[in-house]
Amino acid sequence: MKLSNSLPAQLKLFNFAKKEVSLSGQYQISDLPRISEIASNKTDKININLSFYLDNDKTPCIDGIISLDIVLICQRCLEELNISLKVRFNLAFVRNEKQGEELDSNYEIYVTEEDELATHDLISDEILLSIPMVPTHDYDCIKDINGQEIVEKKSENPFAILKKLK
Repeated sequence: MKLSNSLPAQLKLFNFAKKEVSLSGQYQISDLPRISEIASNKTDKININLSFYLDNDKTPCIDGIISLDIVLICQRCLEELNISLKVRFNLAFVRNEKQGEELDSNYEIYVTEEDELATHDLISDEILLSIPMVPTHDYDCIKDINGQEIVEKKSENPFAILKKLK
């Protein structure tokens, strides 16, 4: 099932910024292969809003918001973990690092020689950057699974034998 989508496959950075284009649309998680391979809710929606503009009349920029609920695997208990994400980003597209130094510090600098960018790539990158490196529940999920606390077995000190020899 394809969702209605008014987002183009390619973002024409300078043209869209010059015209101050605003785009919004939806994808399914399954539409983004890099997200789909880590999420178990592949049919859920991703809501996207992008606003393009020029900074200093020359640097194409995007203000964006991506909203989604994603189900990942908790790296502690290996059970499902629901995470609600509202990813806000403010990107400035520059040709080189020096050009990025002239901009305000509230921008994430994106160095590229290209005038176009694949929409899927941009959305996937921003989502992946916002997902925790090691997703885990906020509570001690291992304790809940076992119904009891895990007690580490104390190993005997290897030098205890030397004490007995004294």
